[in-house]
Amino acid sequence: MGDVSLTVPVIKGVLEANPDLHITLVTREFFAPFFHNIPRLDLVFPQFNGRHKGFLGIFRLYADLQKNGPHDAIVDLHGVLRTRIISFLFNRAGVPKFAIEKGRKEKKFILKSSYIRILKHTTTRYLETFSSAGFSGSIGKAPYLNTQEQAIIDSRQYLDVEGISPDKLRIGLAPFATHVPKMWGVANFKELIALINGEFDVHFFLFGGGSQEIGQLKELKQFSSNIHLVAGEMKLPQELALMSSLDLMITMDSSNMHLASLSGVPTVSIWGGTHPAFGFYALGQPTEYSLQTPASSLKCRPCSVFGNKPCIYPTPRCMEMVKPDDVFNKLKKFSLLNRKQNKTTLSSSKE
Repeated sequence: MGDVSLTVPVIKGVLEANPDLHITLVTREFFAPFFHNIPRLDLVFPQFNGRHKGFLGIFRLYADLQKNGPHDAIVDLHGVLRTRIISFLFNRAGVPKFAIEKGRKEKKFILKSSYIRILKHTTTRYLETFSSAGFSGSIGKAPYLNTQEQAIIDSRQYLDVEGISPDKLRIGLAPFATHVPKMWGVANFKELIALINGEFDVHFFLFGGGSQEIGQLKELKQFSSNIHLVAGEMKLPQELALMSSLDLMITMDSSNMHLASLSGVPTVSIWGGTHPAFGFYALGQPTEYSLQTPASSLKCRPCSVFGNKPCIYPTPRCMEMVKPDDVFNKLKKFSLLNRKQNKTTLSSSKE
C-alpha cells in the first residue's frame, strides 16, 4: 500500500508537466481512492483472484491491456516478476519499456556496513523512471491525495456521532506495521497517551487494519475516554478524509505513515529494524520527525530493508530503546502538541 500511495505525487507531477500525456495505471481496485479525480489518468484493476490469476493470468492481463492501447511506453514502477513479464511482452510487440532502479546494491551495503547514508527517496526513483521514458516532472507540495466529497460528508457525520470538539488537538495513532521489528508495541502507546493526556487536551484516533489489529485497537480504545476507533469503522476513502483533518499522526514505518504525510499532516514515525536511509521515510517531513535508536548504539540496526527479517532478540531491542518519555519530549520540542492547525474540511460543528 505504501509503495502504491507514493506513486500519487509522482503521477500528478508528471501529468502536470506533460499536458498531452495520458497514463493508464494498473493497480488493485482497493487503491483507487488514492487516485481520485486526477485528470488524464485511467485505472485498470487486474482480477488476481479470477481472470488474471497465476502464470497464464499474466498473459491474459497483457492481452487485456493491449486492448486499451496503443501505448507509447511501459513504465514499470514495481519491478517484480509479474511486471517484468508484462513489460517484456509489450517490448516484444515494439513498445519501449522502462523499469525502476531500486538501488538494491546500495541498500545491501548499508545492511552489511556500519555506514549510514541517506539514499534516494522512492518518489525520486519513480520520477527518474518516468524521466528515462522521456516524461519529466516534479513533485509539488502536500496534500497530494484528493478527497472524495461523499467521504468528507461521511467523516463529518462520524465526528458528530463521536462528539469530537473542533477546538481540541486531533492526533492519529497507527501502532502496527506489517512486520514485528517495525512495531513499537501497544503498551508504549498507552504510556505515551497517558503522558499527552496529562498536559494536553486531545482527541486520539486509532488507525490500522486486519481483524487481529482491530481487536487490539478496540482494547486500546478502552484505555481512555478520548480515544476513538477508526479502523474497521470506515472504508478507505472515509479514513483518508478523516486523516486529512488531523493535527498530527504518530505511526510506525508503515502505509499509514505515507498516507498521513501525503495528506499534508505532520507525521512522526518511530523506526525499529528498518531505517529511513533506505528511502522510505515520510515524504516532505523533517528528518527530526523520524524517531529511532541510532544505528551507532545498536550494531544490528538496521537489520533489513523491509523489516521482514526475524529479530535476534526475543523482542526488538531497537524498539525497546525508544521510550515513551523520549517520544513525548520530542513532540514537545517540535511544538507538535501546541500547534492547532486550521482544519476546516471536517469540522464537527453542525450547520
